[in-house]
Amino acid sequence: MKRKLSLTLSAVALLPACMILDVTQLSNEPVDFVSDVKPILESRCLECHHSRYVFAGLNLETKKLAMKGGRSGPVIVPGAPHKSLLHKVLLLGHENPIAMPPTPEKLEREHEQIIHDWILQGADWPDGVRLVPPQDWKRERS
Repeated sequence: MKRKLSLTLSAVALLPACMILDVTQLSNEPVDFVSDVKPILESRCLECHHSRYVFAGLNLETKKLAMKGGRSGPVIVPGAPHKSLLHKVLLLGHENPIAMPPTPEKLEREHEQIIHDWILQGADWPDGVRLVPPQDWKRERS
C-alpha cells in the first residue's frame, strides 16, 4: 500500500515537470529577430515601452535597453522564457493587472510561441536593429 501511494505521489509530482517540458519544446525552426520578433514587439509592445513613454521604466527600442529591463528588473533572460518577464506577462489572463498587452485582445498563441522560442534560442537581437513605435510608423515609413 505504501509503495502504491509513493508511486502515485511521484507520478503526480512529475506531472508539472512533464507539462513544462511540453511547453518549452524548442521549435525546429530558428526564430529570426527581424522578420519574426521585431514586428510583434513593435505592434504589440512599443506603443507603451519606447523612449517618449517608458511605462514601468521599460524601453524596448534597442537591444541594450530591452536587455536592461525596467523597474521590475530584466525582462528577457536569454535561454530561459520561464524566467523572462516579457514572456510570462503574455501568458497571464487579463484579470491580472500586469497582463500584457493591456488591451482586451491577447497576443495570438502563435506570437506567444515565437517570443517563447526566440528567448529559448538565446534571444538573439542583431546589433544596430532598432524598433520603431507604432506612433512613428507613418513618419519612418513614408
